[in-house]
Amino acid sequence: MADLTLQKSGGRGANGHDANAAVAATCRDTANIAGKAVAWITDNPDKVRQEQSALLREFRKFSTAARKLEAAVHRPMCVGVFGPSQAGKSYLISALARQGTAPLIAEFDGVPDGLDFVREINPEGGQESTGLVTRFTIRRERSPNGYPVALRLLSQTDVIKILGNTFFSDCDLSEEEIPSPQKVRGMIRDAENQAAREPVDVLNEEDVWDLQEYFEKYFKGEAIIKALGPAYWNHVAEVAPRLPIAARANLFSVLWGGIPEFTDLLTSLYDALSGLGFASDAYCPIEGLVPRDDSIIDVRTLGGLASGGSGTGVLEVVSPDGRRVKLPRAHITALTAELRIVVRDKPWEFFDHTDLLDFPGARSRENIPDIRAFLEQPTALQSLFLRGKVAYLFERYCAEQELTSMLLCIGPSNQEVRTLPSMVNDWIASTHGSEAAARARQQCALFLVLTKFDAEFEEKAGQAETSEGRWTTRMQTSLLDFFGKSSDWPTEWAPGEPFRNCYWLRNPNYKAKHILDYDASGREIGMRTGEETRIARYRRDYVTNETVRAHFANPERAWDEAFRLNDGGITYLADSLAPVCNPDIKRRQIEDRVSAQRALMMERLSRYHVSDDLQQELDRRRQAAANAVRRLAQCVQAQRFGKLIRAMQLDGDLLADLYYQVETGAPGADEDEDRPPPTIGPTVAADDLLADVFGDDLDTVMANESTAPPPTAPRDHAGAFADAVLERWMQELHSLAETPQLYRYFQMSENTMGTLAAELISGARRLELRDTIARTVRKTTSFRQKLDIAMNKPALIAANLLNDFVNFVGFDAVAVEERPVAGKGTTRRAVFAPRPATDGELVLPETQTPYDRLQYVDWMAAFVRMVEQNAMSREGREIDVAQNARIGELVQALDRPIG
Repeated sequence: MADLTLQKSGGRGANGHDANAAVAATCRDTANIAGKAVAWITDNPDKVRQEQSALLREFRKFSTAARKLEAAVHRPMCVGVFGPSQAGKSYLISALARQGTAPLIAEFDGVPDGLDFVREINPEGGQESTGLVTRFTIRRERSPNGYPVALRLLSQTDVIKILGNTFFSDCDLSEEEIPSPQKVRGMIRDAENQAAREPVDVLNEEDVWDLQEYFEKYFKGEAIIKALGPAYWNHVAEVAPRLPIAARANLFSVLWGGIPEFTDLLTSLYDALSGLGFASDAYCPIEGLVPRDDSIIDVRTLGGLASGGSGTGVLEVVSPDGRRVKLPRAHITALTAELRIVVRDKPWEFFDHTDLLDFPGARSRENIPDIRAFLEQPTALQSLFLRGKVAYLFERYCAEQELTSMLLCIGPSNQEVRTLPSMVNDWIASTHGSEAAARARQQCALFLVLTKFDAEFEEKAGQAETSEGRWTTRMQTSLLDFFGKSSDWPTEWAPGEPFRNCYWLRNPNYKAKHILDYDASGREIGMRTGEETRIARYRRDYVTNETVRAHFANPERAWDEAFRLNDGGITYLADSLAPVCNPDIKRRQIEDRVSAQRALMMERLSRYHVSDDLQQELDRRRQAAANAVRRLAQCVQAQRFGKLIRAMQLDGDLLADLYYQVETGAPGADEDEDRPPPTIGPTVAADDLLADVFGDDLDTVMANESTAPPPTAPRDHAGAFADAVLERWMQELHSLAETPQLYRYFQMSENTMGTLAAELISGARRLELRDTIARTVRKTTSFRQKLDIAMNKPALIAANLLNDFVNFVGFDAVAVEERPVAGKGTTRRAVFAPRPATDGELVLPETQTPYDRLQYVDWMAAFVRMVEQNAMSREGREIDVAQNARIGELVQALDRPIG
């Protein structure tokens, strides 16, 4: 693993402040450029055409992400403790947040002696007891008199995400009704009828775009999300901010199947937030925490959710601007994202600039077959909301770049939280990079903490005399099998180097009498008499184990520190953590992330900017194509190339639904309100009619006609359908490039997948694929048929034309002698050349012809040639000098060095 040494940070001094200000300015500038790009894309539909919807969505996402990064710059860096529920996090948290073995005392205004966090605040019980993040800090902040407990709250959109998360993650949706276009259209119509003229609260369009990004990122494959499509979100972004809560909740209820209990809960929690002025923070009296049997941080307090909060008592909370409202404790528990604990005694030096975050344990997701019947149980709503909230909190803190370093606690048992690897992978990608080369540029801030070390010494019947196998098993179970199946970081954190930041942890509060002796007070005093030989043998087996040596930077010390009496490895872990608790690391993470975002933005916009230097543009795109082809070769090697091709195509059933929308005028069929609706059958040109009427006198007759531009020519159904097909295809390609789980699976990076998508889109435009689809479909739809019969034939035609374009990169329609050449030496041939016809008896060669390999090579060679043709073509469009200069300024701004 790369040894990266950072100079001591001046994060709290002038230099650090200046550096933070510069990074924040870059993030702000990036958000502003994204906003200007949205305006340019909106103003130039003739240039971006069917790609407009996908580009608008993408640049809105860029804007939101940049603003989140700007906010993250000003927050302190954080170390998060995370892992499955019951993985042994409790000791780690308490030991890191206290000084030595002294009690962890939490300070509150008006409580002179403070409170013992473990004994007086933290809920009792062997199960996961909280559903919030606890922040341990030494930074003191003023609180309103009488309200010393500082809480960070969820927003109304957070609640929507939580309800959707639990619906899609904990429910069996195989029998769930998919909303039809008519139903979606009816919901939107009802909402528009109830909308005010102006926004009714703090919700704005950007909040809705953020919701769209969330649901399409995490639940893209769900049939309900697919059925909604961009049209739903476009309408919701316009109307939702102007709706009263009842109508707004109904509009969003499609995201949880219209379950009334979920909709009612959103309404109740909205009312609570409204009373606080939708503040992001709040304060409550100390009675909110003690006695802990009634604490608002105890998950059992959520039990009142199903009854509207009754039965849990009320508590007055106050917002930072002084709004006071009495709320049911259950609602406060549900809405609390974070509890802030000020530690009286600084535990470690890194607490000067670093906070410690304790995340609730990740939980296995349910698969409830009948969610509506399940909700008849008294505790069902509480349980479902809690699972969704726990999963969402980690997602939120990652999205906000709040979590700079992670202590990932993994116990010795088989791992059951199947969603955990993807959660960790997403965090690694956002903080270190999704590829080994990117991770090598960052100091590793992921610590894999293998908890319950003493369990490795429990002897069981039938075990082998040697312990070597158990160390391999532990590493496989806790790291390689669990995380390595979905990502490469365990085996290649940096190029050619595995992940090597593993630590053992043992809880001295748990009596391990099979290996240690104790005094009368219960303190560890040494290794158990008679166990020295066995433990020494285990140590020899451990330090010579190849898997151990591959993933521990210092296996010997990790072992010795785990056996440190009354410590269990906590001091070693804290000492190793200290260098990573450096504000420079967080700043570098944010810089890398915003730099990557700016590169993506420039790549998207530069394709619409006509450069004065054609050769420079050609060279740039050739290099991008070469990078993409290198990744495609890795995709071939992983035997996933065919799946990638299929992922870039559209299914005939989906296109049949699109045709239905065009025919019926359902949402999504035509979002351009200024364009006349589609006509039936082929259209007749108005100019041709006038020429036939007036003949040679046409010019004289029309001389006095107004010079106003003629109205936009109507499209027939075939043209509208072709537009819808291309728009949906482009959205899918963009989505491939935006979804880490997908492009990583295909061995691609975000940049190379983006290149692949953008060049295919450019090629389709250059070859006028839209017109080909419209023209071919028009021949089969020029007469009326029953809709159920009429849908399938156009869909099949469009699917064949589009998917053949992807299969052959557009060269199937080019004469063989004009196609690019692939291969070398005697194997050179035109791409996708037809196989030679057999003459007479078929003779099989001694070796099988590698047709699959030929297809891979042909496709990649064809792609490179298509990129060159795209770069040299202007697609027959005239250049609007003013608009080209406008987008050129954005490209130049993104191309400037940051900092």
